[in-house]
Amino acid sequence: MFNHLFKPSSKKWLLAGAALVLMLMSACSNNASNKGSSSAEGGEKSADLKKVRLIEGWYAKGEDGGYFAALQQNYYKDKGIDMTIQPGGPEVSGLQLVAAGKADFGISYADEILKAREQGIPVVGILAGFQSTPQVLIYHKGQKIGDFSDLNGKTVYIGTGVPYWEFIKSKYKLNEVNEMKYNGQLVNFINNPNSLNQGYITNEPYALSKQGVDVDYLKIADSGYANYADVLFTTEDYLKKNPDIVKAVVQASQQGWSYYLDNYKTVNPLIQTYNPDMTVEAMNYEAEQEKPFIINEETKASGIGYMTEERWNTLMDQMIESGSLTKKQDVKEAFRTEFLAKP
Repeated sequence: MFNHLFKPSSKKWLLAGAALVLMLMSACSNNASNKGSSSAEGGEKSADLKKVRLIEGWYAKGEDGGYFAALQQNYYKDKGIDMTIQPGGPEVSGLQLVAAGKADFGISYADEILKAREQGIPVVGILAGFQSTPQVLIYHKGQKIGDFSDLNGKTVYIGTGVPYWEFIKSKYKLNEVNEMKYNGQLVNFINNPNSLNQGYITNEPYALSKQGVDVDYLKIADSGYANYADVLFTTEDYLKKNPDIVKAVVQASQQGWSYYLDNYKTVNPLIQTYNPDMTVEAMNYEAEQEKPFIINEETKASGIGYMTEERWNTLMDQMIESGSLTKKQDVKEAFRTEFLAKP
């Protein structure tokens, strides 16, 4: 149930070597030979289709439902794309693999894209699946917690170097928190009623309820952290050489998200074939919880996936202030919106 709790922000993905990349891609190739191609869903493969690989940020899940819907409904194929979706995992860095040319597109967060660019990795966000992050800090129901300023004196299980946490600590002056490294298991949180734990509104509350643990949560988005989530990205080089493919993938993905929001129950069984450890019921819960993060007044006006320079600049300033970035950068180079279809 907790198989997508660690995100790339908690891993030192930039330190992995070329040998690891090759090993991971060997595994990817073996898996992809069995599933993931749009031609497998839509009939006989056409020689005219452009082969494209999209690597997820974690195991297959409802949070990436729009991409699977586009695959299932042949939206990619209709736009000339032979799409392969490759799940990620705890030892897979989509940012690294896309940067190395081992995948064409990946899924990450706006803050991770800014971090990567600061370190010389020219990735570019092209669609924001979520207008705000579904990440939360969960706590046991009944604790007297009204907002983030109430966390002093509490134990917080959190990953190493998580940008949103660095921002929250700085903004709310959390200098009396007992900060403990989160190891991916919730047993410490369950056993400590005075603790909080990183998580996702789409996952932990549901999973813990199945174990009889009642929780509430603070939404990271409510802290003011301006992050975009589920950001589809590619590299500057790929974008420059293949603008037509980028446009086709972006607009087919938008179609996929529109379909998934209303028809997730028909898509989630497909996603489960990529991640048998997660139940369709849990994915259905994810799909219901994530809707407000995908559709808001801005996306109603400008389309699913829309992003603004103002938000990216705000996020950059927040990361600099909290120490997650060291210097300003031109955010206009970090994202592009011209490939998005308007409503």
